[in-house]
Amino acid sequence: MNTTPSSESACRRCGACCLKGGPALHRADALLFDGPNALDLSLVVTLRAGEPAFDQVRGQVLPLESELLKLRGRDGSWTCALYDAEARACGLYQRRPEECRTLSCQDTSALAAMYEQDRLTRRDLLPKGHAVLAVLAEHEALVPVPRIAPLAKLLRAGGQEALDAESELSQIARADRAFRKSLEERAGIGSEYHDFFFGRGATALFSAAGLALRADARLGCRIQPDPLWRD
Repeated sequence: MNTTPSSESACRRCGACCLKGGPALHRADALLFDGPNALDLSLVVTLRAGEPAFDQVRGQVLPLESELLKLRGRDGSWTCALYDAEARACGLYQRRPEECRTLSCQDTSALAAMYEQDRLTRRDLLPKGHAVLAVLAEHEALVPVPRIAPLAKLLRAGGQEALDAESELSQIARADRAFRKSLEERAGIGSEYHDFFFGRGATALFSAAGLALRADARLGCRIQPDPLWRD
């Protein structure tokens, strides 16, 4: 946010954009993760292809057509982790991401024009040939985001198909948990980085499809439809 607004078009430091969520990252933002003052990857969350996300240009929640990286939120909200609410200021203002530089509340056309262009991906931030890339590919196959919504619909419909859907969803949940546990135990990569490497966990993904994922001492996990959910 601009610290010295001087015109109608200048930022008024209301904090609205920061409170609504951290920016999506674009290829030009890769520089933020390089050099002595590099941002830590724990600040990044991956939203995977097929995952429902709020499209700021269209003003509605839509499945993502491709992977998206964004600065994570904090305190259980999407409020940008770099926003200082007390000072109403950005902790990275001089090096802020491209979307933040482009956005003008008075005219959002420039942001709309670049919104879906040149988005950053996990591969852009990991060295070519990095061993974890193969792990990410396996995770994509065993924890397929596009399958969750259709399976949730079958589960709510009841009958034999619901039992099969619950079984597949349970497999997805267990696989996601196993990948995260392995990354920490075998590679020493702490849980604060898991949302970058694997995206949001099964609990969040299931919730977005109207399902609650609960721990179960006997079964390992239990999946329940939200009774208020509407397709």
